[in-house]
Amino acid sequence: MINFRYHLVSLIAVFVALAIGIVLGAGPLQARIARSVTPADSGAVTVDTEALAQAEVLISAEKAGVDHLSRRLTASTLKGIPVVTVSLPGTDGEDIASARNALSQAGATMAGAVTLTDNWDIQGMEQYRQTLSTPLSSHTVRQIPADATSDAVIGYAIVDVLTTTGAERDIAAEILTDATTPILTLDEDPKGTAQAIVVIGPRNSVPKNIATDENIPVRSSSAWMGLARAIAAAPRGGVLVGDASHAQSMLAQIRSLSVPVTTVDQVGTNSANLAMVLALPQANEQARSFGVGEGSTEVFPVIEKLN
Repeated sequence: MINFRYHLVSLIAVFVALAIGIVLGAGPLQARIARSVTPADSGAVTVDTEALAQAEVLISAEKAGVDHLSRRLTASTLKGIPVVTVSLPGTDGEDIASARNALSQAGATMAGAVTLTDNWDIQGMEQYRQTLSTPLSSHTVRQIPADATSDAVIGYAIVDVLTTTGAERDIAAEILTDATTPILTLDEDPKGTAQAIVVIGPRNSVPKNIATDENIPVRSSSAWMGLARAIAAAPRGGVLVGDASHAQSMLAQIRSLSVPVTTVDQVGTNSANLAMVLALPQANEQARSFGVGEGSTEVFPVIEKLN
């Protein structure tokens, strides 16, 4: 029997470390780090290497603590559940790898990995997606809600391709992976065997009119809403991990509209991966928001007592 008090102490220790990091970041370290990037009178940029080294030590400590806690809390949590990961445009490869590693450590069977292309959410391809939704709606296995948008129809078709088998699934897969204008690429084709879906988004999902980089393409929030709604209908549910650092971030918008899906912010962090694993077993069609970003309601799902 595993002593729950040990896990409780570990949990407290980690969050104490986090609190220390926050205090130092807002206090003495903040000033020193600020000086490290402040131009000197001569115009040259000076670097306070000691302050930066201290910050790196704190980050390493936080990472090690959350890694330890994650392994203890999530062992066998997802045992035997076939999970497929879906990467959205602009997602960092390291974030995908770390999420998949966390799922594997929790006992999940990695059924496959797919990537959505820019055609999935660029506003300039809306007409194409509207056209595509008509044949896709005729080849979906699950019943699509009557109020589903064209983007939602595509979302439900994607879920069918990942979690069902048969002729209809194969036709939908062929439409979505069309060589000339693909919506979806099958990096590791799950062949319909997945039961749960984890969608991993980019670290920055602020729309172009708010973002400072003019080269960022205009993304459609409708595509995000449609996919979010659809993954919750997967046999074992779905979780969307992404960015909620700004009120206009895609994840924050999904939360503000109470889309019935489980979301986790702070993508790319160990705490996000922990929340993702803990949230997946109950990730059905209800709005749940974990993390510290815009619209979050709790940092982590309820952690059950371990016996």
